[in-house]
Amino acid sequence: MDLIGGYLLILLVLFTANIALMLGNYELNNIKLIICSFVFSIISFLIMHVSGYLNTQFAFLLDNFSYLFIIIAILIFLSMLYYVKTNELRMPLSVILITFLLSVILFASQASLDFFNILIYSLLSFIILFVVYQLTKLLHHAKRQYSVIIGEYMCLFSILVFIFAVTYNSTVNLDYTMFSSFLILTPTYQLIYVIIAVVVTLIAGMLLNDSKGGNS
Repeated sequence: MDLIGGYLLILLVLFTANIALMLGNYELNNIKLIICSFVFSIISFLIMHVSGYLNTQFAFLLDNFSYLFIIIAILIFLSMLYYVKTNELRMPLSVILITFLLSVILFASQASLDFFNILIYSLLSFIILFVVYQLTKLLHHAKRQYSVIIGEYMCLFSILVFIFAVTYNSTVNLDYTMFSSFLILTPTYQLIYVIIAVVVTLIAGMLLNDSKGGNS
């Protein structure tokens, strides 16, 4: 995995979790959640696939990703402030979705991702949206208000992206031959397969449960 592809993966995971937390304010049954996760995954796949053909148009970004990280961090932080102060969801959710789409387009255009990588990234977006939304059902019963939990997540998210901004140039100039990989590729993908199989089993079980509930 190249460096930009790694950044894209992290942003994809964090943005998807953020979107799932915000969707936790809406009541979605299991079927609607699966459809929503599937559509989100398909859109992510198409965006990453198409963006791969735009590498020359955005080639200047390779030397300016630190500024892009700063912009992303500011947008997330401002969205967090607005949401916490007003408890109004539509505008922050819209900003997060637009920022997510633009981030995926720009990073995917400069990442060296093949079809298999894009497919794995898309499956991860499906899994994260599905699982995190399920966790929101528990978070609604936490002692702190749900809006505060989302605000804390977005605050940490913006801080992490800001750290990416101030460390990007140093990271790019690192001599990676000095480091040995701590992840072995094959077991990593085997673990992803196991996670996907578990989630598919959970989805099938919930669909079966819903169908039995409807018949009764």
